[in-house]
This record gives sequence, C-alpha cells and structure tokens, in this order.
Amino acid sequence: MAHKKWIALGATLAAVAGIAACNSDSVTSGGNGRMIVRLTDAPLTDSVEAVNIFVVRVQARSAKADSAASDSAVSSAEASEKGGWVTVAEPNKVIDILKLQDDTTTIGDASVPKGDYRALRFVIDASKSSVTLKGGQELTGSSNPGITFPSGAQSGIKVFIHAPDSTVSVDSTTTVVVDFDLENSFILRGSSARNGGLIFKPVIRAEVPADKK
Repeated sequence: MAHKKWIALGATLAAVAGIAACNSDSVTSGGNGRMIVRLTDAPLTDSVEAVNIFVVRVQARSAKADSAASDSAVSSAEASEKGGWVTVAEPNKVIDILKLQDDTTTIGDASVPKGDYRALRFVIDASKSSVTLKGGQELTGSSNPGITFPSGAQSGIKVFIHAPDSTVSVDSTTTVVVDFDLENSFILRGSSARNGGLIFKPVIRAEVPADKK
C-alpha cells in the first residue's frame, strides 16, 4: 500500500495513532505517550461528489481489555476508560473524506497512557452523515433513496490493528495507519446509488507503516 504523507485510505478514513510495534500486552502505569489521528482519502467512484462522515469520537483500546461487554461503553468517559477505551480525539464535526484525496488532516493529538493497544474505534453520528452524488443529490439515513448505516455506528466502528503481535506500543510519539476503504465500503442498493441508494459496510484496516516502526 502506498503511503500518502502519513496515511492512505482507499476512499478512506485514515486514523494515525502515535504508535510502534511492541512485545508486552498490557497498558502500564508508567506515564503517558502520544497519539496523533489524521485522515486522508483515495477515490471512491466517479459518481460521488462528497462523502460526509460526522465523527464524534476516536478511541484506542488497551491490549488487556478483551471483554466484549465493554464494547458499547461510549457515552460515559469513565465507563469507556474502565472498558479499556482511551479517547484520542473528539472532533464532533463532519469530515468530507473525498476532500482528503492525496492529502491528510490531523483530527486529534492526545496524551494517552503508555502501553500496548490492540484496536481503534470511530464513533460516528449517522443522522449527520451523508453522501452527495454528482449533480447534487444527497443521500442520508432518512432520505429515499438513502443510506443504510450499520447499527453499531454510534457505539463505534472498530478497527483491529494489523501487526505481527496484533498490538502496538505507545511509548513516545509513534504512528499507526488506519485505511478506511470507501470504494468497498458502500454497496449499491439496486442498479445505481441515484435510484436505489447505498448500504454502508465499513472496510477498514489498521497497520504500522514500515517506516514508522
């Protein structure tokens, strides 16, 4: 995968979290490291003018937190921390992913507990997200035709880290790239988006770039 500056997304939501590969698998109490979250994009289709995703929050999960019961703990900061989720960014804004083509933008830069992390998640607001087609037709969760978003969008779109030991270690400032492949994340309903709308099924990959290990 070619890296564009910090990140590559195949029509992509790319999160860059300051990180490098590691050996242990728990978050330690030895101070803080730093995470950075950025976005970039690669082309979706010739018929799409904008892909507006409202990103509420970006979080990282410690490697020792494996309980599925904590996956939905997004409304309370305290509950999220107990579930192993640490907030990296709270953009609370619409991001047009297609405007990031061949570029990146920083949406978060946070101090986080040092240790090993296994996953990231993006909490989005589907009611404020949309796709605009060439010609101006807007598809939303309530329009007809529109977009069907996954039921778990508001509890977080989870991304497991692709690395030799499936974790990355935050010590100082390091980088993880999240590749959100929009080209394959939207499924046509019918023969065209204009007539049938879209189904949003995120295809996302997170990995440590070779030059950032």
